[in-house]
Amino acid sequence: MLLSFTQARPSPYLGMFTYLIFPINLVLGVLIFLYGMWRESHRRRLGVKEEVPLPVFDLNNPLHRRTFAVVLVAGGVLAVLLSLSAYNTYLFTDSVAFCGTICHTVMKPQYTAYLNSPHARVPCVDCHVGPGVAWYLRSKVAGAPQVLGTLFRSYPKPLPAPIESLRPARETCEQCHWPEKFFGAQLVQIPYFQHDEKNTPEQISFLVKTGGGSTRFGENTGIHWHMIISNNVFFRAVDREQQQIPWIKLVRPDGSETIYRDRNIKISDQEPEKLPIHLMDFMTCHNRPTHMFPPPDALMDRNLSGGNISPKLPWIKKVGTMALVKTYSDQQTAHLEIRKDIEGFYAEKYPEVLKNQKPLVEQAIKTVTAIYDQSVFPDMKVNWLTYPDNIGHRIWPGCFVCHDGQHVNDAGEAIFRSCTACHTVARRGPLLPLGATMPPGKEEPWHPMPLLGKHANLLCHRCHQLGYPSILGCAECHKIPTTAPMMSLECKTCHLKEQEVHPLADCLSCHRALGGLHKNASHSGIFCNDCHAPHLWRVTERKTCVACHEDKKDHNLPSFCGECHKFNRS
Repeated sequence: MLLSFTQARPSPYLGMFTYLIFPINLVLGVLIFLYGMWRESHRRRLGVKEEVPLPVFDLNNPLHRRTFAVVLVAGGVLAVLLSLSAYNTYLFTDSVAFCGTICHTVMKPQYTAYLNSPHARVPCVDCHVGPGVAWYLRSKVAGAPQVLGTLFRSYPKPLPAPIESLRPARETCEQCHWPEKFFGAQLVQIPYFQHDEKNTPEQISFLVKTGGGSTRFGENTGIHWHMIISNNVFFRAVDREQQQIPWIKLVRPDGSETIYRDRNIKISDQEPEKLPIHLMDFMTCHNRPTHMFPPPDALMDRNLSGGNISPKLPWIKKVGTMALVKTYSDQQTAHLEIRKDIEGFYAEKYPEVLKNQKPLVEQAIKTVTAIYDQSVFPDMKVNWLTYPDNIGHRIWPGCFVCHDGQHVNDAGEAIFRSCTACHTVARRGPLLPLGATMPPGKEEPWHPMPLLGKHANLLCHRCHQLGYPSILGCAECHKIPTTAPMMSLECKTCHLKEQEVHPLADCLSCHRALGGLHKNASHSGIFCNDCHAPHLWRVTERKTCVACHEDKKDHNLPSFCGECHKFNRS
């Protein structure tokens, strides 16, 4: 304990011995001592003949008085030390060092994310436990199986989330974040660098309509409408991660209720009643407020805009991102392979860059390696794909878990899906200093690819592939093997209605390159599926053609008409 007072920074190992192991041994010794007294007393009551005289204690004897004084003082000091140790044990088990560093492998992903989060100076227990004895005891009891799991290495990989015994956010988060004071709008500027040779910088800017959390300011729309205390939103989830929500109930201030059901989740009306009901609170949307694992492309953009990686290095955005999304067996292998990929690329493609700008390349390798260590943990099978993040909707469904246009009430009305209800229309333009607004002038389309046809109804995360770089364009989804290129997409992606039959014009809303080919007189009135087998790009059998062209049935053709007639190569 005296040694711990000399430490400039608390050591988790010294604290573990001082306030856990040594006090436990001391208390066990006292308990064994008391047990020995009881055992000897019990033995004598059974009538054992062995004569063991009791010690004689006489305060008139100077030796006995001195012994008594020593025992009394030592016992008092011991009682004080045990009390101090017990209090410091309580403080130590509530410390960040105890939560994050005692169990290296288990908590390393969460602790690393915590240190890189906006809450890095908030103690873990402030959110996970909160004030009061009741929740302190409950959290320690709930944590006992986790201690055993750590000792016997029986913990799951990755650790499941969310925590089932977490205290309600209104008793923890809202001690600092006061919902009644949420109002107004917030400027969001997202830097982005293209996957091209020049790492072309761009910026997406928009205003997030924060809204209000109290009716005292009048009717407030926006994101924090959900946090207006007089509104209660209840929901039931099919999965632990709460990403599939078949049932939502809105209770308004006047007591009226509206129930919404997801028409895409095929369950009976009785099944939702078996699922636990949750009250929507701060943690429903901000489900990763601290333990965040950002995707590689977002971290690359952040470091490129901050100068940790030089945009002058050709193709560094693409090369760095592709090195990060690979799967490595362990951290050491990842470091070696990342260096090999980046150095190898410049050695082969841009040897003059590797020779003349070696410090910039080294700094890029160092930063990309640090990005990997921040978001990927092979030992615990954790990366940016492990835990859904409900804030936004770019790489995870996020808001669209409920606002997907598929949750309808009994009247057939869906929960709205309008973008401008939560934020203004995004503006795309050059990278600007922090806080600067877009200058007036010609605006770039907010999305680099026109969202036409079925793409207009796609949710953002379907194309952005959970943080993977969108450098392959359409081929990421529309793969071109010889069979079933569309099998990577869910049916509802293109088939917005059940058993929908697409007219030619519907297909051409996306496949515009085929417009001139199919508008000839001979094929003008047919459906695409009349010739094209579902989910395949090409007509693959001769019988498909001769079903209409019976006059060519005896024509001397190979097994497939397209061997001669190159009518479907586009």
